[in-house]
Amino acid sequence: MKTSDSSKRNKALKRVAIGLVIVLAVLILGGVVLSRIAEKKLHTALADIPGAQIDFKGVNFSPILGNLKLRDVTIALRDSTGAGPGIEGRIEAVELERLSWKSLIHGEASAKRLLIREPLVQMVLAGKKAEKKDTAAPSAEASFLKKVSLSELRVEKGGIGLDSRDNPMKVSAQGITFSVRDIGLLLEEKRVEYNDSIYSFALDSLDYIDAAGLSRIRMGHLATADAGPVKAQAMHLYNCVSQEEVAERMGKVSAMWFDVKVDTLVTSPLNLPRMVRDEHVEVDSVYLSGPDIVLFQDDRYPPAVPYDTFQEGLNKLKIPLLIKQIDARIKAFTFIWETTHINRGTFPMHEVRIAISSVSNAPGNLMKMGIKSGNDQHGRLDLSLLVRNNKEESTQGSMKISGLDAARLDTFVRPLFGATAKADIHQIDCTFKGDKHQMTEDFCMLYDNLTLHAWNDSSAPYKIVAKSSGFVSFLANMAVANSNPSKAGKEPKKVEVTFERDPMVPYPSYIIQNLTMGMLRTVLPGGSVRKAKK
Repeated sequence: MKTSDSSKRNKALKRVAIGLVIVLAVLILGGVVLSRIAEKKLHTALADIPGAQIDFKGVNFSPILGNLKLRDVTIALRDSTGAGPGIEGRIEAVELERLSWKSLIHGEASAKRLLIREPLVQMVLAGKKAEKKDTAAPSAEASFLKKVSLSELRVEKGGIGLDSRDNPMKVSAQGITFSVRDIGLLLEEKRVEYNDSIYSFALDSLDYIDAAGLSRIRMGHLATADAGPVKAQAMHLYNCVSQEEVAERMGKVSAMWFDVKVDTLVTSPLNLPRMVRDEHVEVDSVYLSGPDIVLFQDDRYPPAVPYDTFQEGLNKLKIPLLIKQIDARIKAFTFIWETTHINRGTFPMHEVRIAISSVSNAPGNLMKMGIKSGNDQHGRLDLSLLVRNNKEESTQGSMKISGLDAARLDTFVRPLFGATAKADIHQIDCTFKGDKHQMTEDFCMLYDNLTLHAWNDSSAPYKIVAKSSGFVSFLANMAVANSNPSKAGKEPKKVEVTFERDPMVPYPSYIIQNLTMGMLRTVLPGGSVRKAKK
């Protein structure tokens, strides 16, 4: 009896196993058949896209899980009008996970995830814009699909390149990872809907050369996720050509050359898609640190248009802007100012700390700026500035410099005045008030051991001085006061200087000219200067 029951059980198990094998075989065969049908349908559909050549090596479709996978996808898009960009690309795999059969019946494609693995895309911008031709656009209503919904769209280890046929502009980026969750495409309404706070983006390298071939940006890493902070590392912004060539290639106009290195840049949490949608930029904080910044102002040629102040530049923005706080730490900052081929001044700063609050184009906004730099070896600078965003840009502030050796400014002073200066500058105190047209400052510089020497080499800007440098140096040292105060216990000399701004001179040069004028009026003979115009 037991043997009979065991035999029946074994037979039943065999029938179940055989049934499962048959079902599995049918599913596998069905998957293969459906994969071939899907492959044929996709090839046919992709072949009907005007100007596109899209191919793939194979399709794998799992009817149980609803997974669809395309392998080794190649893309070539050509705009027949010549107006749009050409695109070439390769994608290791495109995977659609858990496609809902039920949604397809109702003309909707719903899936859990669309995954694009290791895409590498190269875009070539069009040359001249061709005349627009009337082409019959495919109608969304002709498609059986009306809506596509995805729980997540992901791109893994992507790469992109952008080139131009008519100019040197190039863009390349590698290691791109991009993810958007809860995304839908309404084909009939041509609209994308998604939760704009659920996304992530990262890239491991970025290289950009502008259309004129003058400037370049390189970045080691850039990332942001879920409306959180934007973080960038190893940024290098610089001009690709020599300092003088920038002005030449811009049409022989005054130009700025730059070389900026930033180790780290971090913002407060940002919802970038929402700011783009609302056309409103508001950032709570930005922090950056870097080893070196060099700015070269080439004034050998006149500017194409009068220079804007910093606030005037902000006010030209079309959208509302507010950055509540910017903090920067720069190890070395150098400003170079050139007015002729031999007249080049250099203004170096070390251990620079910058704090700016309320950077905005809102009417009536009060922007506050503080700059501290230096140490016991290089001297110290403390500058504070307030700028009101009104018609005149009402400005006020103060500056204090201590422990400065005048010889450190030799590369700046010598080209401007044809002389070198040596002195122990103990302290400079300056308060100023004005607007974008002129500035009035109360200036006091405490110094001693001042000596002047005329520049007498072949590149000296003033030949008559160079030929008689010894005599000129003797007269100059007789004329200037070699210390302030002139005697111990005596009140130091203070001057008031009103300096008018020339809109054809860049704003940094205007600030430096103010400082230079105060120093000159202090060392030159005479009592307190109450007013000295440019």
